[in-house]
This record gives sequence, structure tokens and C-alpha cells, in this order.
Amino acid sequence: MTNPLVHHKGGAPWTIDDLADLPDDGNRYELLDGSLLVSPPPDTFHGRTTQTLVDLVRAGASDSIFVSGVGFGVNVRGGSTYYVPDVIVFRRSALDRRLQAIEPGDVLLVVEVLSPSNAGRDLVMKRHDYAVAGIPQYWIVDQDGRTLTVLRLDASGRHYEESAVVKAGNRLTVDEPFPIDFDPAEIF
Repeated sequence: MTNPLVHHKGGAPWTIDDLADLPDDGNRYELLDGSLLVSPPPDTFHGRTTQTLVDLVRAGASDSIFVSGVGFGVNVRGGSTYYVPDVIVFRRSALDRRLQAIEPGDVLLVVEVLSPSNAGRDLVMKRHDYAVAGIPQYWIVDQDGRTLTVLRLDASGRHYEESAVVKAGNRLTVDEPFPIDFDPAEIF
């Protein structure tokens, strides 16, 4: 049996459909312009932060909103770029369609918890790609710095601008995508 990570259709670009053939081994598989990105499973600190954040955000969501930290991916660019955010908030109606990924038009918020192994992806590539896809908010959680950065689309709708950097011990209060209020110290 050939290794699907090494042997892929003679070097053809990866697509979302190809991800179904990959092993369920705990790694996170994402795509960037047809190239496969592989991240190791998160450590316990990362997992705790992610799950606590899901619980805090979910508490304010209406029944029409779905909040997950369980591997839903976003089809960022026509099947060739696909990311799996740590936390994703999207319209529940997206679950009525059988898709490989959530479409950006249904996504209200994505959150990435920085990991030492791939912080550059979260801070540069994903920031750019999520904005170009039109996702209204992108939060970046820095465990080491104990901060949560809120990015919102600017007037052009194609770039993020920093709306807030909230340190542990202060309150994060936002009205969109729905009222959310907590101290980031609760997630660290």
C-alpha cells in the first residue's frame, strides 16, 4: 500500500475531495493553493484553551448558530485552499447541505489558537485568506502572551483590521456575531 501523503496523483494539486483518502491519525490536514499542510495533534494546553473557548462562545449563541471546535473545515478558495480553524462559528443551516467543508458565506467567526509549530500560518497566511474569503471576524489566541486579538473586516471587506487586543484580566465584549463577554483569563 502506498503512502497517500507521498504519492498523490503524480504530483497533481490536492483538493478538498482528496482529504477523504488521508488516514484518521490525529494530524490536522489543511490545503494551501493545492499543497497539503500537516500539523501535529494539539497538546493538552492547546486543547484545554480551545474547548473552554468553545464553551464560552457557545453560551451566547442562538439556536440558528453552530459553534464547534471539532474539525469543521472552511473552503477558503474553490477547493484548493481549506483550513480547519480551532473554533468555528457558522450558520446552523450550513449543516443542512452535505459538503466536505463549510462555505465562507456561512462562517461568522473563526478562531486560531497559536501553536509553536505553525504560528506563522495563523498570523500571516490564514489572516490573509480568511479576510479574502470575506469571513467577518478572525480571533487569534496567544497562549504565551495571554492575549486574544479580535480582527474584523475593514470597509473594503478584503482585509482585517485589529479591533481589540484583550489581555487576561480584562474583558472581551463584542456584539457580533452575537453578544459575547468574558475575561480571556478563563481560557488560559
